[in-house]
Amino acid sequence: MEGIRIGLQGAGSAVVDAYGVVHPDGWRAESCGWWLAASDKWHDPRTSPSVRQQRIDGTPVVQTKIGVPGGDVVQRVFVVADRGGRLVMQVSNESPEPVAVAVPTREMSSTAAAGASRPQGIDTPEQVMAFPLSHRGSITFTWPLALARFRKTAPIDASLLPSPDQVARGWVLTSDRASRVAPEAAALVAARCEISLLTAHEIDELLDADPARGMLTIAERVRMGDNPQEWTSQLADAARRVAKHPQRSPWASRALVMAARTLLAASETLAAEDVVELWQRTNVSHGSAAADSGDTAGAIDRVAAIEQRFVRAVSRTSAAVLPTGIPDAWRGVSVEAHGLVASPHHRISLALRWHAANVALLWEIDGPPGLSLSAPLVDAKFQTTELQGEALLQVAS
Repeated sequence: MEGIRIGLQGAGSAVVDAYGVVHPDGWRAESCGWWLAASDKWHDPRTSPSVRQQRIDGTPVVQTKIGVPGGDVVQRVFVVADRGGRLVMQVSNESPEPVAVAVPTREMSSTAAAGASRPQGIDTPEQVMAFPLSHRGSITFTWPLALARFRKTAPIDASLLPSPDQVARGWVLTSDRASRVAPEAAALVAARCEISLLTAHEIDELLDADPARGMLTIAERVRMGDNPQEWTSQLADAARRVAKHPQRSPWASRALVMAARTLLAASETLAAEDVVELWQRTNVSHGSAAADSGDTAGAIDRVAAIEQRFVRAVSRTSAAVLPTGIPDAWRGVSVEAHGLVASPHHRISLALRWHAANVALLWEIDGPPGLSLSAPLVDAKFQTTELQGEALLQVAS
C-alpha cells in the first residue's frame, strides 16, 4: 500500500493514501474513508481534482484538503497512544458554508454535537454515517487501531484527545533530541519519523539485509530516546560485517562512527573502542547515496545526507566541516545545525552567517578537547582545535 505511514514510535500501524483514506493494519483489510457533502454535490476524495496533501512539519500527522464552494475542508489524520492506540481524524470546515462529513461509524467515537444520518445521493459502505459540520467548525472522530471481532469497544470522550498540532509538536521534539537543522528541518523530521515508526522486527530484517543502514537506524532511534542497551549485541555483529565488506555500503564510515557512539551511550566502552579501531583500520566510503527514495533505506539515507552536508567525522580526533562544499541553496541565507556527530566522542553545533561572498562559521563542540576542525572544500587555510569560536571562511569560487 503506497502512502504515508502513521502510528506510534516502534509501531507503524496505518497508511494514509493520497486521498486521505486510512488503511489501518488492524482493520483486516477494511479502510477508513471520508466523504463530503457541500452545497454543490458530494465530494469523494478519491475522485476530487482539488485534493492536496502534506505532512504537518514532516511528521506522521497527515493533512488532506479538498476544495468546496468558498474554501476548503481540511482533514488531519494521526495516531495517539490513548486506550491502547487510537486512529484520530479531525475534519475542519474552512469554507463559509456548512457541509456534512461522512465516515465509518463502527466502534467510532466523536465530538459531533448533532445527530448523524445515512448519506443520500452517494454510495458508501453500510456503516458510514454523515455528520453536519458548520462553517469554521471542526469534528474529531476516533477509532481503535484494531477492530474487535466479537465485542464492541467502549466509546471514549474524543474531546480529551491531543490535537493535531500537539501530536506534530511531540514528533518534532523527538526528532530534535537527535539533532536539528535549518534549512531542511521538515525533511529531516520526516525521515526520522519514518525510522521511528519501524518495528523491532523490521529493524532486525534491515540489519540482516544491510548492516550499515541497520546500524544507522539503531543509532537514530537511540539518539531520539530508545534504550541503547537493547541493541548492543546487534551493533557489534553488524559493525564486524560492515568492516569486512565496507565497499558494499556508501554509509560504511558513518555507520561505524554512529555504532561506536551508540555503544558508548550503552556504557559498552570496550566494544565502542573496538568499533572505532575497525573504523580507523578500514578504507571506508564516506557516503554519497541518493537520498530521494521513499522506503526505509531512503529515510536513513536522507538523515545521513542532510547531516553530512554540515560535518563528517574523519578520524577520532578530526572532522571536516562542510565536507562537500556549500550547496547553492545555502548561499546568502542563514544556516545552522545543532547536535551533529563530529566523531565517536564529539558532537558539534554550527552556524553560517554570510558577509558578501564569504561566510562566517560559528561552532561549538561538545566533547573532550583536541578535535581538529577543517573545511578543505571551502577554505583550505581554515583549521582549529578550539572547542568554540568564529572564523570568516574565504569561500573558494
